[in-house]
Amino acid sequence: MSDQKFAAATASGLTKNSVEKLAESVAKQVGYDIGGNLEDIVEKLGGDIQYKDFWNENTDSGSTEIRGERDFTIFLSWDTSQTRDRFTLAHELGHYVLHFLWPNRNGEITGPVKALRYGSDRTEWEANWFAAAFLMPESDFRNAYKDTNGDITEEGLSL
Repeated sequence: MSDQKFAAATASGLTKNSVEKLAESVAKQVGYDIGGNLEDIVEKLGGDIQYKDFWNENTDSGSTEIRGERDFTIFLSWDTSQTRDRFTLAHELGHYVLHFLWPNRNGEITGPVKALRYGSDRTEWEANWFAAAFLMPESDFRNAYKDTNGDITEEGLSL
């Protein structure tokens, strides 16, 4: 972490469906398969993962610092499970794609961006939508649901 000044991530304004389609497209572009190694994807995109003790941090602590394209850090809590960390990594990738790369593509970003750890606003919803679709595209979910008659267990899926 540095003393660099970060702007807060702001919502893309994309529809939920658009966010999901973008997430599925990004997953394909980076070669992610359901159950794949997310740490490798973060590295492939130029990111780095660090562990933090969020219990001793102030509430404006960031979970992702994006300094530039192919230059970002995702902070994970040292006391969470691997399953939880998988969703968090996909969620933070959502911030990188939706709240940095997407607006940067349109000339709207002029500097570093930080996604805050706590919050429940549109920005966080978009990152959640992205994470869900990235980890398991809708068609794969529908097929798994159909194949199991809706009785999907954690053992049956490797998210």
